[in-house]
Amino acid sequence: MLNGLVEDMLPGFGTLLPVNPEYYWSADDTEWASDIMFSSKEALDSIYNDMIYFGLKSSDSPAVMRYLGRQTLQGRAPKEVMSNVKTRYEGVRIKHYKNSNSVKMYNKSDNILRIETTITNTRDFKVFRHPDDDKNRPASWQKMRKGVSDLHRRSEVSQACNDRYADALAANKIGEKFMQIIEPVSNKIKKAGKLYRGFNPWRNDDFIVLSFLALGQNVLNGFRNKELRDYLYPEAKRLPTIEQRKYSSRTTRRIKLLRVHGLIKKMPKENRYILTSKGQKLASSLRIVSTVDLERLTKEAA
Repeated sequence: MLNGLVEDMLPGFGTLLPVNPEYYWSADDTEWASDIMFSSKEALDSIYNDMIYFGLKSSDSPAVMRYLGRQTLQGRAPKEVMSNVKTRYEGVRIKHYKNSNSVKMYNKSDNILRIETTITNTRDFKVFRHPDDDKNRPASWQKMRKGVSDLHRRSEVSQACNDRYADALAANKIGEKFMQIIEPVSNKIKKAGKLYRGFNPWRNDDFIVLSFLALGQNVLNGFRNKELRDYLYPEAKRLPTIEQRKYSSRTTRRIKLLRVHGLIKKMPKENRYILTSKGQKLASSLRIVSTVDLERLTKEAA
């Protein structure tokens, strides 16, 4: 199809050269957008500033990596991970970068919320194909190319990025007060005839557990007992194995409490836990509240 376009635009081009040129068609940059339509401009405007604030405050480097398809910051570090907000004539735009790729959100045409993924560095992603397109070699996950033959995978990756960012924003129920979010898990709860205590976010050990849930790599990929143990008790890694088991038992009790309150759930057939929507909302809200500048907040309230 693309070769046919050349013939339409430059008739007889093939006769100008002693050999017939072969083209490698590629897409240097691609943009893939998901639009969410609101009933009116006023409906979108009423929550948009809160969404911008939430997106900026909750998007640390691991979270940006997660949006753009990388599980953690382990391994080779990216050249750049950053977020910024810009105000333009059309409205306010928030954008998150990893290397040359990005996901952004902005309001468009008054009542449309657009989430858009831009891919420039395709080598950050993978596509399942035959190496060098040699069908005699078994297919495997290869680095994505800029060629149009990988556009189908590029669209899948872009949509997944949009969905992850939309899910992260959805964890914040705009207009809901923090006390409304924390109250259900701060009370005692009875399950299977056993009484469990509530979480107190102002108590240091509970705050650390809930802060762990808000880490970007945990929201998408979940976590294991060892990862939570190392976060809560970093000193345990230097102890003998028999001592480490004691800390693992403590961590297991923490995980049980998180599950009882519906903040996490176990992944099928794995010793891994992922956040529920309730857990995402609580962790993200607690993170935002903990970063509020009280002096600035008091001035704004006045």
